[in-house]
Amino acid sequence: MVSSILALFFSRAIYRPAAFAFCVLILVSLVSAYVPQAVAAATFSIPITIKGLPSTLFTTIIIDGKQSGTIPGGGSKSFQVDKKSSHTFEVDAEIKGPCSSYQGRSVCTRYKTPNNVWTVEIVKEQQCQMVPVCYQVYVCDCCCCWWETYCGYQQQCWTTTELSEKGHTFEYYGEHEVAISDPHGQNVDNWYKDGADLNISTEEYVVTKDESDVKERDIFRNWIVNGVPMESRTLTLKVDKPYYLTTDYQTETQYRIKVSSEFGNPTLDKPRGWYMKGEEATISIQKEIPTEGWWGALGGKRVFVAWRSDAGVQSNLPTFTFVVEEPTTLRAEWRPDDSQPITILTAVVIIIVALLAIFLLYRRGLLFKPKVEKAEQTEVEKLRSEIEELKRELEEVRKASSPKKRAAPAKEEA
Repeated sequence: MVSSILALFFSRAIYRPAAFAFCVLILVSLVSAYVPQAVAAATFSIPITIKGLPSTLFTTIIIDGKQSGTIPGGGSKSFQVDKKSSHTFEVDAEIKGPCSSYQGRSVCTRYKTPNNVWTVEIVKEQQCQMVPVCYQVYVCDCCCCWWETYCGYQQQCWTTTELSEKGHTFEYYGEHEVAISDPHGQNVDNWYKDGADLNISTEEYVVTKDESDVKERDIFRNWIVNGVPMESRTLTLKVDKPYYLTTDYQTETQYRIKVSSEFGNPTLDKPRGWYMKGEEATISIQKEIPTEGWWGALGGKRVFVAWRSDAGVQSNLPTFTFVVEEPTTLRAEWRPDDSQPITILTAVVIIIVALLAIFLLYRRGLLFKPKVEKAEQTEVEKLRSEIEELKRELEEVRKASSPKKRAAPAKEEA
């Protein structure tokens, strides 16, 4: 449009030299009128929102490397930036939350955001449109001057600057610390997302010592979850807070009791010989045992004396009950009792000697002589007793006859 108008002016100026100066003046004014004007830079407000963080916690906002304040959890704040270049917004990648202490162990909650940096870019765009344009030109010829109006369309273009986004939201998620202390299982300290499921378990018992005379094992009693006992060996927890878990075991100790004896048959009330620490054990053996062979047939025997261990005599009774406090080996002690066989043998010897004496006396003819003399003495004594008896009878007769003799002379005198 401008070029056509200028061409018209120049063509007329050729025929009208007086108007050339005016044409030049108009040309200059037209060129200066359509020089593009620079657009002044503007600032815009960028809202930043924080989600997933408790309102009691704050995150720091850093814009283009400079700290620009803090924003509470669940809050929003706007920041002024220009459109000259892109801008980088940064918040804390991790924020420590509240902590709790159980059994002297502290466990905490924390909040994290997977993307703690956001960059807003500048988007430049050129826009053009056709606009109507009219010009008034002061024209002079040889006779007079006048104004002529010329109208047409002109394309006008300009560049706009915008931000790629109008705002941004930083989202945090919570994590809870879970510490597990199990001397026979898990010993971990991990972080779990809020709401996660946690499955843990432990063995019913764990053997800690397995020797020939001693056995020890830890028997599970319960989990202690944040100071609260739970008896189940398998737990399923919803991780909605920090947890500190420990296990409670009861140590079970077994000792082996051994008994031995050179004679007899020692027995235990538990044949395998394993007893819990603090449990009562009972051992027994026969009180008397016949001696082997013909000596035992004559009544020879062994008599129990005592139960003896490495520490000394433990009991003098064949049946012994005691409390098990350590592995123990007990040996039975015996003493021989030959009194009955010796008595029998002595009697046998005496009988044999007597029989030999009788036999020798018989051979010599002296075996029954003492018996004859004794018989003669018996007959003499019998005769003597009979004589004495006759004497007593004669005496009685004599006494009886004496009064009759006295009574007869009295009659004669009368």
